[in-house]
Formats: sequence, C-alpha cells, structure tokens
Amino acid sequence: MPSLIILVWVLALTVGCASPPPELTPVSTATVPALPTRTVTPLPPTVTPEPLAARVNGQPILLAEFEAELQRCEAAQVFTDCAARVLQSLVEQVVVEQAAVNAGLKVAEETLEAEVARVRETLGVEGFAAWLAANLYTEASFREAVRRDLLRAQMIAQVRQTVGDDAEQVRARLILVAEEATARELLAQLQAGADFATLAAQSSLDLSSRAAGGDLGWFPRGWLTLPEVEQAAFALEAGQLSEVLTTELGFAIVRTEEREAVHALSPEAAEALRQKAYTDWLQAKLAQAEIEMFVNP
Repeated sequence: MPSLIILVWVLALTVGCASPPPELTPVSTATVPALPTRTVTPLPPTVTPEPLAARVNGQPILLAEFEAELQRCEAAQVFTDCAARVLQSLVEQVVVEQAAVNAGLKVAEETLEAEVARVRETLGVEGFAAWLAANLYTEASFREAVRRDLLRAQMIAQVRQTVGDDAEQVRARLILVAEEATARELLAQLQAGADFATLAAQSSLDLSSRAAGGDLGWFPRGWLTLPEVEQAAFALEAGQLSEVLTTELGFAIVRTEEREAVHALSPEAAEALRQKAYTDWLQAKLAQAEIEMFVNP
C-alpha cells in the first residue's frame, strides 16, 4: 500500500493551484517506519599509472628510468644519439633479463653485496656518495642496477659458453685485386701452374696477408670479413682453386691449403665467435619479443 505521506504530498501538488484549498487533516507520522540508514562506501582512489617509455613482453620500462639513463648518457658527452641508444639498450637489457629468469638464473645476495662493497671500497665513502650523486643514483637504485648487471652477465656467459675451444677450420690463401680482368689473368696463370704465394705477394691488395704470400692462416666459419672468400674456402678441398669471386672490396681468388674437422681456435677467433654467438642470440630474442615504444627517440 502506498505511504500516506506520499499520497498527501501528491494530492497537495495536484490541487495547489485551486482556491480556496481544502482543509487537510494532518497525518500522524508516528505510524510510518523510519527509512533504513544507507552506508555509503567511498570509491577507491584512482591510481594514475606511471608513464612508460616502452614495454617488452608486457614488462614496463618506466619513462623515469629512460630519462635518468638519458641524463647519464648526455652527461658523458660521448654519443650524439643518446635517446635512441638508451632506449635500445633498455629494451635489450629487459630481453636478456627475461631470458635469464626463464633459464632459472639468479644473483646470490652475497655476490651482490660483495660487488657493491667492492665499488664502495674502491671509491671510498665520500667518493662513492659523490659518484652516486653525479650519476643520478641513490644507493637503492645503484644496488638494483648492479643486481641487473650481474644477472645479465650470467645470461651472456651462458650463451658464450656454447662456443667451444675448437671448431672446423681451414687454412687458405687469398689474392685480392681491383679489376676483374686482372683477376682472370691471375687465375689463368695459377691454373697453368704459377705459384700462388708468389702472385699474391706481387699482386694482392690485402695488406694483412700479402707479405705472407696471401696466407690467411687457420680460421673457422664466421671469422672472415668477406663472406664470399670464407664460403669458397670451406667449399674447396685442400689444394683446390676457386673461380674469380666478386666481393665488396674487389675480385678475389682463394686456394684452400688444409682443412680439419676439429682444430684449436686461436684466442682471437674464439672471442670473435663467442661475441657473434651472443649477438645472434640477442637478435633472435629481440625478433621474438613483443616490443612497444612510447617515446620517439
């Protein structure tokens, strides 16, 4: 049944313009139950998300982190393209860290403490504080930066270990000249029995091997800067000559002297292959990653 109060209010509204108004008998409110008290729950405060510079596989890179690294780069006055370098570096760092976590790698607390202590002891208490301030670090943010560096170092070391101390290698000689006609004349002489080392010493433009009769020494795949020369050397049997090869530096002739399925790597070759292994691995990870950029470097 409608409330008496409501009925009286509606009636008064409908006849309010009539004259004279009818006399109304007041209605007692004692019989009307009180309305229940409603508890108002305040809405939770709206959280303003921190602005991002990028996101890698859903993991954010904060704009504040990007700006801090950018200031460090610009203060060093080494690069003119700091923004692009910093953004790319931060993305690569996150990709490597994610791979490290997925591989189950962790930084032991004692390792982290030892590294931070080493830096502090090297610089001294006042020097360490001054260095932190100059490089826009707090002790906490520096500690986190060291932890992330150590984690990435573990991942990089794991990738580099995929390259052993030996590999398939060949020893080959090279003649490099500027003109194709010259290369064909030299090839004809070699095919007629001319000595490769003598012609290389006389004609080759490759200064690193000319004095040694064109001898490139032992090298693995991925070592030479001219891929056409390397591919030919590995395709030939010992004692065989290549055809004239077109390279970015000129025209080349290669002769493979020796080849071994397993040959000890030189320190230089081992380091180059390990660096290449990491570079290739990183490029593959970047290609697989979902990367969103929110700043335009």
